Amino acid sequence: MATTAHFTDEQIIALYFERDETAIAETDRKYGSYLLTIAHNILQNLPDSEECRNDTYLRVWNDIPPTRPRAFAAYLAKIIRGLSINRLKFNHRAKRVPPEVTASFADLEDVLPDRTDAEWESKEIARVIEAFLQTLSARKRYMFMCRYFALFPTAEIATKLGISESAVRKALASMKNDLRALLKKEGITV
Repeated sequence: MATTAHFTDEQIIALYFERDETAIAETDRKYGSYLLTIAHNILQNLPDSEECRNDTYLRVWNDIPPTRPRAFAAYLAKIIRGLSINRLKFNHRAKRVPPEVTASFADLEDVLPDRTDAEWESKEIARVIEAFLQTLSARKRYMFMCRYFALFPTAEIATKLGISESAVRKALASMKNDLRALLKKEGITV
């Protein structure tokens, strides 16, 4: 396959299965800036973000095969988010976390339980949040995921959607209240 062609996700995954290093270059070409944005939204540090992006490529190289992701972009995002959060925790232990990063995590503190003692409880919370997301319109789900998964600032979400930042904040506050009510209804103490 020529490297100048635009590869589909399926073609890129096939390259991983063939152990063709072009897979990494094509992943970077197609998703590199997306992954860097996610990492930077979490870390607020370009060198650490670039390192997490590179670590993501290594993880994907080691996981495929046997893993065959159904949604390649989501699979990549999940990996880089986890790596970035781990790096953030490491940086936090070293007291190097910018205060604006912790603000987006703090947004959901009053909604989610303080701690989960058992793995089943964690899975139950994930199930409820997934069900909650399915009840949202595509626009609201986009806002929620941008803010709480990819950690985009509310101003950037507003710009992407062509609405005011206050409208984004209001929608997020409403979604947090709805999520809190759903968790309470499901017997998950917040």
